[in-house]
Amino acid sequence: MSFRTYLIKKVMMSFFVSVACICAAMALIGLSYESEARFGYEAFLSPLLFGAAASLPLLVKYSRKELSLKQAIIRNIIHFILLEVLLLSLLFAAGLITDVSMTVSLGFTIFVIDITVYLVLWISDTRTARAFNKALQEMQKQI
Repeated sequence: MSFRTYLIKKVMMSFFVSVACICAAMALIGLSYESEARFGYEAFLSPLLFGAAASLPLLVKYSRKELSLKQAIIRNIIHFILLEVLLLSLLFAAGLITDVSMTVSLGFTIFVIDITVYLVLWISDTRTARAFNKALQEMQKQI
């Protein structure tokens, strides 16, 4: 897969799924930890910024050739570590993390969002593979 295709198919889809999940997570965690807080319109930008930041570690998974199972697992682990460190660092730098329990909650939320993004990408890849296989079967029947 070319880098451009990877960027469009994987990273962009990851961005949009991440933004949707981040919006839901912000609402749930915000209600749990700071239910009295009120925000201005600038708060609408944070899911977009965190979604973009969450999409960057996906570049670790890019490869022009097919990866072995071991290579894919190692890249997934590196991706997850980079994702957690990057997002928790951004949250800490922005002053949004106030205590250890919030850090644990946010770390777990990042994990859940990452799994959700992974599942959506897997479902998309599965559908693409089925379409290719069906087209190949049709071609074989014609020959």
